[in-house]
Amino acid sequence: MMQIAKYLVAALFVVLCSACGGSSRSVEMHDQPSVVWDSAEEFTYDNSDTLYRRNISITVRYDGKMTAESVPMKILTVSPDSMVLEEDFTLRIPQLADMRPEEHTFIYRKGVLLKRRGEYMFRLTPLEPVEGIASVGIIVDEK
Repeated sequence: MMQIAKYLVAALFVVLCSACGGSSRSVEMHDQPSVVWDSAEEFTYDNSDTLYRRNISITVRYDGKMTAESVPMKILTVSPDSMVLEEDFTLRIPQLADMRPEEHTFIYRKGVLLKRRGEYMFRLTPLEPVEGIASVGIIVDEK
C-alpha cells in the first residue's frame, strides 16, 4: 500500500510540475502547392499572456530542389493595437547532403515581450521566388 502511495505522489508531482512550469508553443505552417515560395504568407498568434517572454522562429520545410543558400525576406508584424514593424531578414539555408526533405527552424527574435493581449499578425514575404520550399511557418513559444 505504501508503494502505491509513493507512485501516486510522484505522478501528482509530475502533473503539477508540467502544469506550472511547462512551456506553451504555437506553430502554424502553410504548404506551398507548387514547392516554390513566391508570395506573402500571413500567420496570426493570439497572445493572452503579457508577462512571459517569447521566442519567435521561422520554420521551413524544403527538399532536394532547394538550391538557394539564403532566402532574403521582409517580415511585417502588426500588433493588436495596430502598431506596424517591417524589417529585412535572411534565412541561411543549410545544404542537403541527400535528397530527402528537411525542416529547419531559424530564430527570428529571442526573449520578446508581447505587451498587448490580442492577435499579432506576422507576414513573411520572400524578396524573390525560392524553388524547393514546400512549407513555411512561424513558431511562437514561451522562453
